[in-house]
Amino acid sequence: MIEIEVKKRKDQWLAVDDTRLVEIILMAVREGRSQLAGFEEAAEELGRTKQACGFRWNKTLRAQYEAELEDAKTRPKQMMRSHLKQALMSFDQLSEAYQSLKKSHETLRHEHDELVKWLEQGLEKVRQ
Repeated sequence: MIEIEVKKRKDQWLAVDDTRLVEIILMAVREGRSQLAGFEEAAEELGRTKQACGFRWNKTLRAQYEAELEDAKTRPKQMMRSHLKQALMSFDQLSEAYQSLKKSHETLRHEHDELVKWLEQGLEKVRQ
């Protein structure tokens, strides 16, 4: 059996290359990173230059995945809003807990001072 080596042109993109490039770019954008960061990651994984990945994305693939790209762009904002909302709720809960502890501390401090006075008065009477 004779094996024929098919020489792949450097500028030839296979469907699996396109699919992986799309996945990497959309994931980068979903994570709040830039498309350029995605091109760099894709270049390393696909064995191409980041310029080649960027050109392929912008010239051929971007238009096909415009809706997914727009969705990916809004996801970091939604996550940020969610985290901010959670942080504000946590802050409110911490503030309430602090105020409650502060009030309890003041009450205990007052009771402590009263007990110390009472003990001092008791010692005074014992000494007399």
